[in-house]
Amino acid sequence: MNSLKGRILFFLLFTISVSHAQEKYWVFFKERDFFKSQPVSLKTYQNRRNINLEIFQKSDFGPSQKQVQELSDAGFRIQNVSRWFNAVSVYLTDNEKIKVQSFPFVKEIRKINNYQNLASNKIPRNEDGLYLSYPLHQINAGAFIEKGWLGEGVDIGVIDGGFFGANEDKNLQHLFENKQIKETKDFFSPPKIDFYGEKKSEGEIHGTMVTTAIAGFNPLKKQLFGLGLKSNFYFARTESSQKEARVEEDNWIAAIEWLDSLGVRLANSSLGYATGFTNPAESYKPEQMDGKTSLIGQGARMAVNEKGMILVVSAGNEGENKAWGGIVSTPGDVEEVISVGANDDNGLKMAYSSKGVENVNFIKPDLTVYSEFGTSLAAPIVTGIVALMLEKNPNLKSSEVKGILKLSGSLSSSPNNFVGYGFPDSKKIIEHFERKGVISKKTETRKAKKNIIIKTTQNEGIVIFHKRDARNVISQEFVQPINGRLEIKKNESVRQSTVILKDQIIEILWRN
Repeated sequence: MNSLKGRILFFLLFTISVSHAQEKYWVFFKERDFFKSQPVSLKTYQNRRNINLEIFQKSDFGPSQKQVQELSDAGFRIQNVSRWFNAVSVYLTDNEKIKVQSFPFVKEIRKINNYQNLASNKIPRNEDGLYLSYPLHQINAGAFIEKGWLGEGVDIGVIDGGFFGANEDKNLQHLFENKQIKETKDFFSPPKIDFYGEKKSEGEIHGTMVTTAIAGFNPLKKQLFGLGLKSNFYFARTESSQKEARVEEDNWIAAIEWLDSLGVRLANSSLGYATGFTNPAESYKPEQMDGKTSLIGQGARMAVNEKGMILVVSAGNEGENKAWGGIVSTPGDVEEVISVGANDDNGLKMAYSSKGVENVNFIKPDLTVYSEFGTSLAAPIVTGIVALMLEKNPNLKSSEVKGILKLSGSLSSSPNNFVGYGFPDSKKIIEHFERKGVISKKTETRKAKKNIIIKTTQNEGIVIFHKRDARNVISQEFVQPINGRLEIKKNESVRQSTVILKDQIIEILWRN
């Protein structure tokens, strides 16, 4: 057993605990306490008069002090009380969260996402354990570590905008110490003299962050960020950090050809091209995101279809760009690549994460993974998974890899253009390789006209996608069942709704 594998297995094997840490939540109340005579100061009222605002406002009145005290008396440590949002902030474990949800005056519980870098300590460890970043926790990555899967011998190409400081990054030292960085090449002109040392903007660190999400490990802090810990790496710089131009697509194609020439089959590209070019005339139009139009898209298709490569790409961060339509950027629009978007800790699409276009006959994105800081850091998690799959079977085709990933997804039987097939489950991927048979969630179809009641014993919130057809989402929501009942009302433009329960998926077909 080599030293790195020994350290990882020693830290992690049978030691991952995920259920006893307290995390910070908003607890929202159903009703406000309107009996308080003066919730704000006279000066506040005067200020509103001075700038012609509504003087007496509903949001001035927060939760009932009696109800807040009831939570406190039950042993929950209240942090802050919000009048505006009619809520309190409180630290809860998973078990305490269920208990709080049982209070009749509680409307909703929502996690407060504290700022965190890649070194997220959201998952606790015991004395000999290791911290997992939250994305790894979401995909059950501990199952891979228990099996000793570390992506040994698998070659990974990383196409990005810069790898500043990677050689000194403590999270990547094992790659350099063990000579796992095989080659680097700068395709931008003029190329850097010092591949790791030159920095013209903060964007130069992007490739370093991406590589950390593929294979990062900090032995001193016992932090695990990626899965491809024993993989080999080939770094390709294709972008300027100071401007956005179509010439970078040419660099991208040159890089993918370079990787192919070296026999590197697996590549991560957390780059996307859509709008926002330095020269606006170079920006794409939304209708061109069809997986075939862009040259970079054509190059990606060729890499997969003709060269046998496996490309994992970020779906893009245009989800809130209304002028663009919020859709995926190229080459994430290509059917053959594995496009990865970002979800939150409930499985909903992050607002910034790009959705799939509606005028194609395939699903995009293919998968989603938790990421607070863009789809650029979601795709590398999947790249790490693929490296482990190739370790077990180096001859897997891209279509086979994608098929296994989809089958393992949390939404495998009801994919949509918001989150694709959901987030992958490492345990199900292992089951596939051990030929145990992957069991997807049971899917049930129900018909309704105006509203429907779903009975459930599930205490935690439930994700619902409202769609215009089988795969195209209009809206998403996270709702809390009340007294074992979940009532869903039909929206005029909705034709189908997907309700995701712990043990099954319910597809509601709305009748006119």
